[in-house]
Amino acid sequence: MTEQTLTAFLDGLEQQAHDASAAEENFRRDIAKRLRELEQERAFGFRRFNLMRSVIDAVASGKDEEEALAKGRETVAQELQIGAETAVNLETLQRFEPVLRACWGACVAEPEAADAADAGTGAETAGAAAVAAALKEFEAWFSTARNGSFLSLMDQEIVELPLVEVC
Repeated sequence: MTEQTLTAFLDGLEQQAHDASAAEENFRRDIAKRLRELEQERAFGFRRFNLMRSVIDAVASGKDEEEALAKGRETVAQELQIGAETAVNLETLQRFEPVLRACWGACVAEPEAADAADAGTGAETAGAAAVAAALKEFEAWFSTARNGSFLSLMDQEIVELPLVEVC
C-alpha cells in the first residue's frame, strides 16, 4: 500500500466516524423530541382523567339538571383556573356545556343502563360514548380556536425561589 492509499483509507474511516456521529446526534434529537411528546401526552391524559372525574362527581351530585350543570360549570372553572370575567373564558365555559349535559344525561340514564347491561343490549356504553364525543368535540373546537390544547390551561409554572438562610 502506498502512502496515498493509506491516506484514502484513513479518510474513509474518518468519514464513517463523522457519519456515525451525525446519525447519533440525529437519533438523540429524535428521541428527545419523542420523549417530550410522550411526556405531554401522559400529562394531558392524567389532566383529562382528573378533570373529567371531578366534573362527573360534581354533576352526579346535583339533585336536578340545573344544579348539576351549575356544579359542573363551577368545577370546570376551578379546575381550569378560569372564571367568567373575560369573554374568552366565558366562551370556553359555554362551549364546555355540552360535555356537562352529556355527563348529566349519562348519570340520569345510569339506572336504565344497568337494566340494559343485564339484558345485554350494550346501551350501558351510550352515556359514556356521548360524554367522550362531547369532550372530543370541545377539545377540537378549543384547539382550533385557541391554537392549543385546553389542557394546557392547567400548566402551572413552578417558581423557583432563592434559598435564604435565616440567622
